[in-house]
Amino acid sequence: MLSYTIIESTPSFVYGRFDLADTSSLSESIEEAIDEDGYHQGEIGSDCEDSDEPDIELETRQATINWLQGDFDFKDEITDLVREINDLCLDVHFDYAPDWQYTVYIDPNDHYDWHQDFYEEDEKDEDFKRTLSASFCLSSDDCYEGAEFFIKDQSETNVRVFKMRYGDFILFPSDVEHRVNALRSGERISLVVWFGVDLDDNN
Repeated sequence: MLSYTIIESTPSFVYGRFDLADTSSLSESIEEAIDEDGYHQGEIGSDCEDSDEPDIELETRQATINWLQGDFDFKDEITDLVREINDLCLDVHFDYAPDWQYTVYIDPNDHYDWHQDFYEEDEKDEDFKRTLSASFCLSSDDCYEGAEFFIKDQSETNVRVFKMRYGDFILFPSDVEHRVNALRSGERISLVVWFGVDLDDNN
């Protein structure tokens, strides 16, 4: 199991940090997977199976995204960690995580405006419901400016802001509104994972 510390927990999110050695191991695993062509470059607003029909405008989101493919050692460890923390703090139901995204904010003004990772109306068109979201920072905080993570903590007016450091992670229910501020300089890399459940054909 990856070693971690929970820094803060509310009903809206859990903020924590990996040990540096574990973060380095995770980064190396992802880099090895990418070097072995274990990824699929995506377009903004698309999922890993259909990258040609984006449904999000660049005014809303701008970044470089890659969908990690196949089974890698770190996937099971991340899933076990998320399940453990979720059981302790959030108690959100999920079964598995089909989508693993390697996200890079590198161009000035790369950003993601206020959004939820799953809306109730999505159930009409989707066969998978995102219920728990996770973001793991893989960049040192002195390597980038801007790109802070904003999240609403149980109200419209209580907005929390995090300048994520190497090894930091945040878990939150997928219907919690959040955003990533515009990058000003440098590069911020993160692993983003959505856990959830398959929807019945009647939903």
